[in-house]
Formats: sequence, C-alpha cells, structure tokens
Amino acid sequence: MHYNIWDFFCTEENYPYWQEQIQQSQEFNRITWEKIRDFLCVIERHNPLSHQLLQAHNLEQFIQIARNNGYQLTQEELAWFVIIQKQIWDCLALAQKTPSLKKQLLSSQNPDEFIQIAVEQGYYFTQKELAWLLIDIKSSSSLVSINNSTGDAFFIANIGRIVMGSWMGLAERWGLVPPLCNMKQPGNGIFGDENDPFFLDRCFLPSGYLNQRLMINY
Repeated sequence: MHYNIWDFFCTEENYPYWQEQIQQSQEFNRITWEKIRDFLCVIERHNPLSHQLLQAHNLEQFIQIARNNGYQLTQEELAWFVIIQKQIWDCLALAQKTPSLKKQLLSSQNPDEFIQIAVEQGYYFTQKELAWLLIDIKSSSSLVSINNSTGDAFFIANIGRIVMGSWMGLAERWGLVPPLCNMKQPGNGIFGDENDPFFLDRCFLPSGYLNQRLMINY
C-alpha cells in the first residue's frame, strides 16, 4: 500500500513538480513526520481503510478518503514525507554501489559535512529528516530483536541491498540517533527532553535493561 502512495509523487512526470513544491514550502516538523508515519502504519495492516484507499484513482481522492476517516493530511505533507524518504534512500543506495562515495560519507566529521556531500550528489534532506528516518528504523520491532535469554538487542544488518549498520553507527556517534539504552548518553543529541532520561530520543530502553549490541557491518 505504501508504494501506491509513492506512485502519486515519484513517477517520472510527478517527481520534479513535487520536489520543487516541497523545496519552496515551509519546513515541516517532527509532528507532521510522525502523523504521516503512523497513518502509513495503519493502512499497511490491510484494514477496511486500506481497501478504500486502494480505490482512489488520484491523489485528491486519496486525501478525501483519508479525511473522511479522520486523518487530516495535505498533499504537501504527504509529498514531503515521501520525497524526503526517497532522497535519503537514493543517496544511501548510490553510496552502497559507489565505494568512493560511501567512504567519503562515512568519513564525514559531522552531520553538516554529510549533508553537504549528499547535496553535491543532488540529494536534499536535513539532519533532522535523516535522524527521523533512522530512528524509525531502529525503533521498529521488525528490525530490532531482543534475545530474552541473554537480554541482548540485535539490529538487522541490511534493508534491501543497503547495509544499514554503518550509517546507524555513524549517526549514533554524532548523537543523531540514540543508543539502544542510555548506558552512555551522547552529549550532543539534538532532540528530546533533556530532563527525561527515558524519552525515546535519548533511550530506547531503561538503563541497564539490555546490554547494547549494535550489529555493524561495514
């Protein structure tokens, strides 16, 4: 279902238009990101709403069906979410098949340098947008599993053909993505409530509950 939504924005004829639209629009925030992410999670479950949305012949019908079911979304919000994700995934996919680019990105000293290298390759996204995507990946129960016998947490190495561990490890070192637990808290995190040690952006699980073990595959 998710990929049907991508077709509204990512076809050869639609993509340039929506890419220009989101670049000209105001910056969207994390609340918008989470609203759309949660909406997509709901329709991925193949419930009656998913069936209704599959009957939409165009983006306008899709938005109206969503609104009729209580989801207040705009075309611009959906376009931003879809296109930003495509920009990030396309950048990582190019790096996966271009060793020199991957080495350059992984050698970035800070997020600003990483983003600038991406821009030079024609990919446009912010530090926060990159962090939100990686946090969504790392907080997914389908990608992070817990070994109940040992209390260890294991992070899946690959998504599609992209090796994620190296990018996740880099983002952790910068403080963009929190560790699995707060045994060692990064001092340069840019998100979260500093007074709440168990806030998702600071800690995925209570301190000491798990031994951190991030499977990194370079």
